[in-house]
Amino acid sequence: MNGIILAIESSGDGGGAAVLRDGEVLSEIEVSGARKHGSELMPCIDKACVDAAINRSDVDAIAVNCGPGSYTGLRIGMATASAIGYALDKPVVGVPCFDAMVLQYVMADDFDVALKRELWPVLDARRNEVMTARFEYDNGNCERASGDKLVEPAKLHEESAHQAIVFGTGVPPYEGVFSHEHLFIDKREFALKPASVALQAYRQLADIDDPANIERTLVEPRYFRRVLAKTIEERANEV
Repeated sequence: MNGIILAIESSGDGGGAAVLRDGEVLSEIEVSGARKHGSELMPCIDKACVDAAINRSDVDAIAVNCGPGSYTGLRIGMATASAIGYALDKPVVGVPCFDAMVLQYVMADDFDVALKRELWPVLDARRNEVMTARFEYDNGNCERASGDKLVEPAKLHEESAHQAIVFGTGVPPYEGVFSHEHLFIDKREFALKPASVALQAYRQLADIDDPANIERTLVEPRYFRRVLAKTIEERANEV
């Protein structure tokens, strides 16, 4: 799709906003610190538009990371995207977190494009589990090979059929637990960029020739489990 995409990323500690036109990133503004989406996301959006020399009304679609990720962060980002979309009468496009993570990973300058590997982006789900999905990369072609899933880090190798790369913010808490002969654990710090959300949205909309043809659907967050807090009634039922 040719046009202007305003992208919002708020699934983790960082995040911010980016503006993309016809596949080219025009601007990207990130929050200044961890978990500052509530106070800084709108200023990031405004600054991204200014830096891209556009008005909000010029935007053809709003893209937002729809998860998985931080419960609070996702809610802030998706509420913001929905409000902007409603105010401008523009479509909101949900971008799956793992797809954007993989796109950013394979577009890095140091990534070996000649590889044939599985890619497993991981996020810490706590309770000794990671959120992840399997992607298959083969000499420049990358395809999602599974849905999102919860996996015990020690059992991730059982889900993998080939040599695999594991990366993401879920690596540090379980670095030693992932170990297996056909898993390469990328220990480098990873932070998903707003521009990667924009680029993934652009790919998702590649077959749409006119922004007016984007389907107007309610974008739902991709949660794995309910918030951990239990109601008094739920606790009573466990007795």
